[in-house]
Amino acid sequence: MNTGNVAVRMALATLLLFSFIFICSAGAPALPCEFYGTVTIDGTPAPTGTILSARINEAERGRYTLEEAGIYGGPGTFDQRLKVVTEEGDLSSGSAQITFWIDGQKAWQETSFQPGVSMKLDLSIGGDAPSVTNIAPLETQVQSALDTEITGTEQLPDISVIDEPIQETLDQAVIHPLISDMPPQLPEMENSVPVPDTLDDVLIADFVGEPTSGIVPLTVTFTDLSTGGPIMWAWDFGDGTTDQIANPVHQYMFPGTYTVRLTVSNQESSATQLKEGYVTVSDSGTLNADFIAEPVSGKPPLKVQFTDKSSGNPSMYAWTFGDGTGDMVANPSHTYTSPGKYNVSLTIADETGKSSTKSEKELINVEGQVTPEPTLTPIPVPAVPQTFVGTVEIYGKPIQSGGTVEARTPGYDVSGQFNPIKTAKGVFGKMGTFSPKLQVQGIPADTPIEFWVADEMNRMVRAYILHDDGTYLWTVPYQPGKETQLRLVILKNPPNEIPPIPVTPVPTLCTGVPSIPMSIQGDVRITDGTEYLDEAGVCHNCLPNIRIGGMIEARVEGYDVSGPENPFTMISPGYFGSGNSSWAGKLTVQGRCLPEDANITFWVKDDSWPRYTQAWIIREDIDDNETISILGESREIPYEGGISRTVHLWAGPLPTVPPTPTPTPAPSAWDPQHFYGKAEFNGYPLRVGDRVMATREGIDLSNPTNPVSVLKLGQYGDLAEKEMLTVDVPYESIEQRDPISFWIKPQDFEFWYKAEVKNPLSSADWSYTYPFTPGSITNLDLRSDDRSDFMYFYDIVEIISNVILPDDYSGW
Repeated sequence: MNTGNVAVRMALATLLLFSFIFICSAGAPALPCEFYGTVTIDGTPAPTGTILSARINEAERGRYTLEEAGIYGGPGTFDQRLKVVTEEGDLSSGSAQITFWIDGQKAWQETSFQPGVSMKLDLSIGGDAPSVTNIAPLETQVQSALDTEITGTEQLPDISVIDEPIQETLDQAVIHPLISDMPPQLPEMENSVPVPDTLDDVLIADFVGEPTSGIVPLTVTFTDLSTGGPIMWAWDFGDGTTDQIANPVHQYMFPGTYTVRLTVSNQESSATQLKEGYVTVSDSGTLNADFIAEPVSGKPPLKVQFTDKSSGNPSMYAWTFGDGTGDMVANPSHTYTSPGKYNVSLTIADETGKSSTKSEKELINVEGQVTPEPTLTPIPVPAVPQTFVGTVEIYGKPIQSGGTVEARTPGYDVSGQFNPIKTAKGVFGKMGTFSPKLQVQGIPADTPIEFWVADEMNRMVRAYILHDDGTYLWTVPYQPGKETQLRLVILKNPPNEIPPIPVTPVPTLCTGVPSIPMSIQGDVRITDGTEYLDEAGVCHNCLPNIRIGGMIEARVEGYDVSGPENPFTMISPGYFGSGNSSWAGKLTVQGRCLPEDANITFWVKDDSWPRYTQAWIIREDIDDNETISILGESREIPYEGGISRTVHLWAGPLPTVPPTPTPTPAPSAWDPQHFYGKAEFNGYPLRVGDRVMATREGIDLSNPTNPVSVLKLGQYGDLAEKEMLTVDVPYESIEQRDPISFWIKPQDFEFWYKAEVKNPLSSADWSYTYPFTPGSITNLDLRSDDRSDFMYFYDIVEIISNVILPDDYSGW
């Protein structure tokens, strides 16, 4: 193999071995080692509460109680692990063997003490002995693996028992046979910077999280999508916590919007991806729209069930399904009939008027061609068509070119090649044997035909038929084989004279029961979540708002009361049934054997809704300033033949007086931020008794744990013992992300020296401040020297106002 590569690998192994030799021979107490992994008893996971202990020379040096069945510790930054701490005499012979015990029974596995190492080790008792029980020390595994690479005569150790950091080292030391007759030489390099073969070789940081919004506590699964073969990961979740694994799972415990940062690196470079405002966490009482759909793809007709998953007690729902339709119930089902991709949106509102919206782009995918639904095709009787030509006026002006005229017959499908038909300016159809005309066929003779028109400026509206004598009709009878000229008109106001609606003949058994029409006019308000009542009962944002094309239907249970004006189609926004006529242009109720005082209910459908919803009938008072006061409500009114009534309809939840919000007291203090980590002065670890302090100019940060004394060589603060340098300040005195400065005072110096700081989990360089992040525990390394900025303690008190000077400040 290339001897240059051998030299690199030998240097790597030497460096790793030297680091352990230095730690053990420096005269300082040995760093503890930590273990995590699985625990099994007779092949099954050990139960919660099982006690693990680690022993050296039969003396207990570490203990851990299982909080989760079958698992102890974990690889995360803040995971608790089984910590083994040596005492004086344990390492007198240079090394020590660790045995492990599960509820007092000795486990199969044991290993040598390895200072400063965090190692995955699966423990077990009972059953058959595993193939490997004595796990080799770290340096032994590395040296054995490299010896095998160089000589090519030994087998590699079982990589299943090699700790992950060791395995990464072995992965970098790729094994090749050694060619003994090749002279030592350095590898030739044509380029000083390696050129990637493909874009996949370029280190680019990227990630996704799921979900990215929800209520507290919100658990988010992050997935690394980086390219270029990263081997190290540094996550910053935006709430003061971090992690160093590829695909972490993180739980957000407080409401807010969080920015997430991922830094990845390999042997050659590093890269960072920052997603601002990526995770939104809402309070459990906050209105937050959410939903799911099942299924989300398939062939038409595709029926999809939508399920509301919103939080915050919504009282109103408004769905849009992306195909021009919607609904107002919590969990609607909807059928898509045309191929395509559809956006779905849900808007919710509560009784206080607050609202929230969630939209899913291209959520529904309807594939392929439409599967036709079987329909009953009426037998043409007769098959000879009746044709129509004529003129069209809309509000006194000729219809535009490209408009539409359509003939309709309730209960029959009369559409065809020449129905509907397009218009020229002001006219439709053309006289002559072979000229295009509007055609109707396939229905019984004398069946009433009605006509609907529209152009680019006006939606489809039913037209009156104007006779030469100035009278108006709604329909003409079907006369097969006849060519008929029509004059169709759309009026802003109903005509003064129009033939009355035919009275339903009274059946023989219904003598004396009235069937005279009852006409109804009024207005419609559709709840949009902005309405509310004040304490005086005045309704705000309550004006009628139903759109043109919306429909109102009157119903009487057990009776058919449908007719030419029931349901009624809105031709102006908000209001219906205006005009002087007793019934023309109004919602009309009439039926066979319909008794007096029968209960009439009203149903409303907006222009984009797929179905009707029942409306409230409200009693209201409107003053000269159009101020609306709601006096009461009901669901029905009595039928009164020959009477014209005015009603005020309300679709959706009725408005209420918003509850008086309970003021939220302002917090008196931030949650404290805790610091721990390594510290050095003039390149040497701080000694026990040296001091570390955090300051913020103009703010008093003093407390019992600021400043703190160093209790372990080279380290301030103790995460395991919860004894850390703490910044604890009043809420009003400091803001989040304000910079905090750090100072070091060695015992033999009379000054405090300003320190540089660095988060070892971050790729950021050393700096002189670190941002205040309340409620977090931060691993922060400090370094300083006698050439750094310094102050007397008196200067710190006077300029930085950090602490109250004690009577005896010797050593400070």
